[in-house]
Amino acid sequence: MSEGYRKLSIDRFLFISAFGRDSDYPTEIYYQTAYLDLDNGEMLWVYENDEDAETEAGLDPEENRRDRERVVRDPDRFLDIPGLEHGDHHDILKRFLRSQWTEDEERRLRVEEAYFGSIGGWKKAVDDQDAIDAFYAFQDEAFRELAEEYLMELGIIPIWK
Repeated sequence: MSEGYRKLSIDRFLFISAFGRDSDYPTEIYYQTAYLDLDNGEMLWVYENDEDAETEAGLDPEENRRDRERVVRDPDRFLDIPGLEHGDHHDILKRFLRSQWTEDEERRLRVEEAYFGSIGGWKKAVDDQDAIDAFYAFQDEAFRELAEEYLMELGIIPIWK
């Protein structure tokens, strides 16, 4: 391990859920930011509007306000988790389609040809649940690798829990 790196215990599922979100593809009505607490590795989701926290997630608006103020008071403690760009999601699907996820070449080509530039459209057109499941497993691993690279660039070695 290189000097300047530090280990941080982080919930893998929660971090990857935040990191793997499609950050530039508008799907959410309520604006929410995900943070990693660099002191203890905990994840924190903060709504921009306190009332949205209650409406969207059933969270106490006062708790959301307190969390938002914590981030503002100590910005060096909280890492704003960026999420991936929409194009990154397509790149991961394209990498999956070119991978050797199956030994059945005819099936692989059929699944690859179902992609026409839309991930949702591909899922509908492919009509192969095993291929979709294989893609999700491939995507999860790609998200983990990208997240680890990102954290390492910041001097953090994640200890996934």
